[in-house]
Amino acid sequence: MVLKPIVRYERDVAFRSDMPFPVKVFLSKSEAPTASVRLAMLDKGRKIELHAHVESDQIEYCIRGRGIMFIEGLGEKEIVEGTFTYVPRGVKHSLLEVIEPLTILTVFVPPIF
Repeated sequence: MVLKPIVRYERDVAFRSDMPFPVKVFLSKSEAPTASVRLAMLDKGRKIELHAHVESDQIEYCIRGRGIMFIEGLGEKEIVEGTFTYVPRGVKHSLLEVIEPLTILTVFVPPIF
């Protein structure tokens, strides 16, 4: 596979309907074997159950909003604009509550979608 540079504008990327919450995928494993990148938008009151990614690290940056995340080994952490989160593969984590609508950029290495 020959990798090609990619430039995408958020306004041109549609939300995917096959995900459990609104997501725009900027990079998928069909385009690059190194990482997948998504922009997630989660409404107030939303939760994500406790889970772990067995084969991928999860790297996140909160663009806006406020929520409470649980990360195994760290406990509950407030997530707000400007929060960076690194969750190594195999570490359990969840989103306990979205207090203000969240917009989060997530990178999975290696890609999971």
